[in-house]
Amino acid sequence: MAAPRPRLPRTVFALGAVSFLTDVGSELIVPLLPVLITAVGGSMQQLGLMQGISELVVAGMKLAGGWLADHFGRRKPWIVAGYALSALMRPLFAIVALPWQAVLVRSADRAGKGLRTAPRDALLAESVAADRRGEAFGVQRGMDHAGALGGALLGSLLLSLGCEMRTLFLAALVPGLLSVFVLVTWVRETPHEPALAAGALPPAPVGTLLPFFAVVALTAVGGAVDLFLLARANELGMPAASLPLLWAVLHVARAGLSQPLGALSDRLGRRRVIGCGLTAHAFVMVAFAMVEQSWWLWPLFAAHGLHAAFTEGAERGFVADLTGAGNRGRSFGWYNAVQGVAAGMGPLLIGTVWDGVGARAAFLCAAGATVLALGLLPFVVRRSAHR
Repeated sequence: MAAPRPRLPRTVFALGAVSFLTDVGSELIVPLLPVLITAVGGSMQQLGLMQGISELVVAGMKLAGGWLADHFGRRKPWIVAGYALSALMRPLFAIVALPWQAVLVRSADRAGKGLRTAPRDALLAESVAADRRGEAFGVQRGMDHAGALGGALLGSLLLSLGCEMRTLFLAALVPGLLSVFVLVTWVRETPHEPALAAGALPPAPVGTLLPFFAVVALTAVGGAVDLFLLARANELGMPAASLPLLWAVLHVARAGLSQPLGALSDRLGRRRVIGCGLTAHAFVMVAFAMVEQSWWLWPLFAAHGLHAAFTEGAERGFVADLTGAGNRGRSFGWYNAVQGVAAGMGPLLIGTVWDGVGARAAFLCAAGATVLALGLLPFVVRRSAHR
């Protein structure tokens, strides 16, 4: 009889708790952003502009965060700075009066996310053995989505009790500050040598990584639809008070499946698990394009959660497989930057198509990008190629 696997290190769960609290605060706000943009006179194209610009900011900050983490041999200071910046920026949505102000606040919030992401992913990858990276990232992503679920449910409850939308934005400060406290108190790291230290594993050859980055980019374009799903719900007559509940349904799937599907990528391989997620996502986007009755949104939001659950842990595990500690921060920075640039262009494309042609065409564009990613997936190198 095989011995049970040892428990994952405390750092994995501490970083998961930080993500949980951060997303509680974030998801008090995100489901209501389409409503806010409309209330201050914005359009769907401006909603896409807000999301697109903020994702481009994230991409640049992810490169910077990864470089800083490797250059100084420390991860935690940059992680703390990133979480603190987001915690302080989010409540400013309460005073937004014009669309450009929403763009500015969202960009500052996402800059904090960019600064912290690559150092956090590097620290997480270095805290576990190579054959448990998918599982560890799955735990972190699952707790992140559980926080999103908690934030959406809390937001729905507060709205049903008569809480004003802008008061809800101010309340996001509390879980944000708690996340920084947990991070400072419970997360520990072993300092690493800077990137040029002897024995650091060189980066994987560019030709090896290009197909993977192409898949990441197309996946991000096809997946940059979350806010548009809420706009679609609003278009089909879903009341504003129900939008946080729809958001919660989405994150039930993400929270519940991220850890087991991340662990599955450790056993079956990263490409197979990512391929399952892309296939599911393409079908769901087509369904969103065709649906006409609002009750269909409940199962479709749950099915949309499969995309992130299948791909997030597996993609991050793949990056960690190909890099060493001396350059892992920069590698995660490049991965997240490619993803961020694509996620920034995706909403601009989808919002423009929506305004010009309609919601059906917008979601079919997302499905098409996902199918292209699926077609490139066989060309991605196997995880053992650069060991």
